[in-house]
Amino acid sequence: MNPPSSRPPGPAPVRSAALHRVQLTPAGFPVALRRVLAGDLVVLAGGLRHLGHLPDIERLARAAAAHRLPGSPAVDAPLDELHRYADTPAIEAIRTDLETRLRPLGRRLLHDVTAALTPRDTLPYLSEHLGIRIMPPLGTVTDPSEFASREGFLTPRDAHVDSWFNTALNSVNLWMAVTPVQRGNGLILYPDALRRPLRHDGHTLLPGQHTGDPVDLALDPGDILLFAGDHLHASQPNTTDATRFVLTKRFSAGPPRYPRQATGWVPYLDQRLLSTPLAPLAPLRSRLTPAGLRHALRGLR
Repeated sequence: MNPPSSRPPGPAPVRSAALHRVQLTPAGFPVALRRVLAGDLVVLAGGLRHLGHLPDIERLARAAAAHRLPGSPAVDAPLDELHRYADTPAIEAIRTDLETRLRPLGRRLLHDVTAALTPRDTLPYLSEHLGIRIMPPLGTVTDPSEFASREGFLTPRDAHVDSWFNTALNSVNLWMAVTPVQRGNGLILYPDALRRPLRHDGHTLLPGQHTGDPVDLALDPGDILLFAGDHLHASQPNTTDATRFVLTKRFSAGPPRYPRQATGWVPYLDQRLLSTPLAPLAPLRSRLTPAGLRHALRGLR
């Protein structure tokens, strides 16, 4: 066992995750969301590619690079070599630019992924969250403190659980590989700590607690990892020579259920209403929860 810690001391003690890789069938991707919420780590093999979104993401990323670095070799280089042609401020500028370009695609992407899951026995509620995580090799970030506000997006983030902040207890995270994810630049999860009472400061796990052995994973470009938002997880410091580029989205399996102790709140949308005249009511189910009402009350105060 590793010594209790909010981040593993290095890659050596981290073991590979046991992933359930599922292939696309004529009916869709066979995924039982109840098993994901129970802790299974499921990979939709080539999901972004099968759904036709990977080429659009790559095209928009190159457009953002061309806008921020006109004439640079970065425009035509593989995306996992971005750090060879752009310093950290330039990578952050590209990431910010890409967020604007990708946002219209984000909702459609999430809808397509959830629609491809089978059996369809749970109605997903969609989050507007979009995370663009372009993490260059650790040694190329000359002053990590300058980018502390981009923790988890540009620099590593310590162990945490999403529902400590603002997400639903029944959230499912989508971690989508645009470039290869390998041991040494990916995501660390602590499966043994799932839904255990853990002490934290509202942002990060406090040290000195038993979390079990951490695991990491490898993904091919286009793979989509599904995992429960209540998993304790952290960014693995990028000790490879490749930039790691992933997108993150999330949805709730069924109507969102929020924790009482969360520091914030975000709505989830009823996708049945999104393409109808009732679209403005799509977040109503979220707003009428105790957490949504507490959030509204804080706004009035």
